[in-house]
Amino acid sequence: MTTTMKLIALGAMAVMTCAASAQTVQKKAAAGAAKGEAYVEKGLASQGLDGQVYGEVGLSFLSYKIARAGISAKPIMLRAIAGYDYHPNLAAEAMLGLGLRGADAVGPFGASYSVRAGSLFGAYAKPRLRVGGETEFFARLGIANAGTSVGGYTGTDGGAGLSYGLGFKTTTPWKSFGNRPVSVAADYMTYYSGNGVKYTGFTIGAGMSF
Repeated sequence: MTTTMKLIALGAMAVMTCAASAQTVQKKAAAGAAKGEAYVEKGLASQGLDGQVYGEVGLSFLSYKIARAGISAKPIMLRAIAGYDYHPNLAAEAMLGLGLRGADAVGPFGASYSVRAGSLFGAYAKPRLRVGGETEFFARLGIANAGTSVGGYTGTDGGAGLSYGLGFKTTTPWKSFGNRPVSVAADYMTYYSGNGVKYTGFTIGAGMSF
């Protein structure tokens, strides 16, 4: 019995020690995030950019087609945007996309292809119309370079060209770092269309201003 009680006591002490350590790590992480955030805020404010820079991250559900080869697939891309508010009705954005999940496709004569979204780089002007201060409807117009990987296909599978789309964004009651409001957005984009290749997608995401 004595041995059992000792083991129970040791177990309880171990649990308490782990809990205390977890709380310490959590506090240090929160303090580190706060310091990092303050540093970013100070840097932006020193350049007169406070409240004018924003970021978004989202999932893009793509539709990828090579018309001349009869190849069609629906890969998934992780997309990030950094934006700058020039005016209440105009922003500029830089876009980065990375392939997250590939998809199988069947071409002519039953040939199998493996399609994976590669890297996407884009720069856009974003005119927008604000409604009620919390919601905006916007358009994007710019240039993007869309790369893909199509296993088993030797023709052109991507390229650079005009890119455009429509969407909306609204501010939610949710808060994030520094008590900043979180926004959610959805859009439909044509990333590339040319040489018989069409690369479009619907994206849902979330972001915040800095």
